[in-house]
Amino acid sequence: MGKMSWSGRIMSVVAFVALLLTAGRGAAIAQGNLLQNGGFEPPWAAIPGKENCLVAAPWTAWWIQGSEWETSQGYRFAPEFKLANRGDYPGNRVRSGDLSQQWFHSFGNFEAGVWQQVGGIPVGAKLRFELWGMSWSCDNESKGNCGGATSGDPSPMRFRIGIHPTGGVDPHDPAIVWSAEQNAYDVWTPFAVEAVAKSGTVSVIVYSYPEYRSQDNNIYLDDASLVIVAPPPTNTPRPTNTPAPTNTPAPTDTPAPTDTPTVVPTDTPTNTPVATSTPLPTNTPTNTNTPIPTDTPTSTYTPTVTHTPTSTNTPIPTWTPLPTRTPTPEPMAAVKQALAAGGVGLWVALGAVLVAAFALGQAVRLRRKG
Repeated sequence: MGKMSWSGRIMSVVAFVALLLTAGRGAAIAQGNLLQNGGFEPPWAAIPGKENCLVAAPWTAWWIQGSEWETSQGYRFAPEFKLANRGDYPGNRVRSGDLSQQWFHSFGNFEAGVWQQVGGIPVGAKLRFELWGMSWSCDNESKGNCGGATSGDPSPMRFRIGIHPTGGVDPHDPAIVWSAEQNAYDVWTPFAVEAVAKSGTVSVIVYSYPEYRSQDNNIYLDDASLVIVAPPPTNTPRPTNTPAPTNTPAPTDTPAPTDTPTVVPTDTPTNTPVATSTPLPTNTPTNTNTPIPTDTPTSTYTPTVTHTPTSTNTPIPTWTPLPTRTPTPEPMAAVKQALAAGGVGLWVALGAVLVAAFALGQAVRLRRKG
């Protein structure tokens, strides 16, 4: 045998390294998939109470059985669960390996799928469930629009997958986290969904509900996987509150004592009352001389007005009106009255006239002397 050239040796090393990397990647993928029989290969198990129905173990088939009225109208039948071979027409019913899972019903619809529980899941881990799916839906093959076993006038398939974070298997449980729905007619289509495990056991669920009672409503599954994409978060202890050191105030300079001035006592002044202004007395107007009254028939003595001293404010005397002259009765009137009376009265009247004349004369004489 001849010696291998340098180029041949290099190619051999590259091929060997590539083989190791491929094997390592395959082992990592196999170790990362938490599902059992994600490729839907043997073993297969019979479904109790369902003749000629098989499901890839350890997957479990489920369906919702319709009421008597619903099934009489072609709704919610129990579908047939079968394995699909690579050789099945039209040759695309298996994505990888030799087999895939399928279920179907003719001229009726169904609400059905499969599920698998998985234990040993770290609580709080983030999971990702992936699966490849395909559907075939033909309204009526006699129309000639479903050639090559392809879909024609297909039914909406309502095809989706989900994760139950605590391991429940009821497909109507609102706790299930679902993927988006897809029809996946005639082509293998990837489905994926993520959820956080809330217990040590979770469930993966596949759901389908073709709405029409078509002649062909078929579902195909292959290459399922469940992996941890993020470990549970670690509990980081909360830092204790360390009180911040308080700032110690710098000592302040103590001021030097100042000289206290000696207080010289001073004489306490006595409060001298302030002299209040004594108002000057107002001049009281001197009383005006009261005019001498005129001669009255009766000579009464009028006292001389005394001078009022000026002291306190005396209100100004009001003006006293001069006395009016009292008329002297006429002597003749008295005589006339006496004569009218007649008799003794006449003499009395004459006497009175004489007395009055005498008195008047005396008064005139005294006044002249004075």
